[in-house]
Amino acid sequence: MKYVAAFLLAQLSGKESPSAADVKAVLAAASAEVDDAKLSSFMSEIEGKDVAALIAEGNEKLASVPSGGGGGGGGGGCCCSRC
Repeated sequence: MKYVAAFLLAQLSGKESPSAADVKAVLAAASAEVDDAKLSSFMSEIEGKDVAALIAEGNEKLASVPSGGGGGGGGGGCCCSRC
C-alpha cells in the first residue's frame, strides 16, 4: 500500500508518470523502508495503465462488497461495568 500512496503523492507533485526513483524519493522523505522487489513488481503492474481508471475500477469492485453493520451494541450506557 505504501508504494501506491507514494506513487500517487509523486503524481500530485506534478509527475505525470512517476518512476521507481520518484516513488523511492517519496518513501525516503517519510523514512520508510523500500523493498526493491516489491517496488519493481508494483511498477511493472501499473506500467502503461491509467491510474485514474484503475482507481475507478477498484471503486466499482468495492461497491459490490457487502458492508452491512454487525448489529447494534448492548443496552444503553457504555461498555464498562461501572456505569
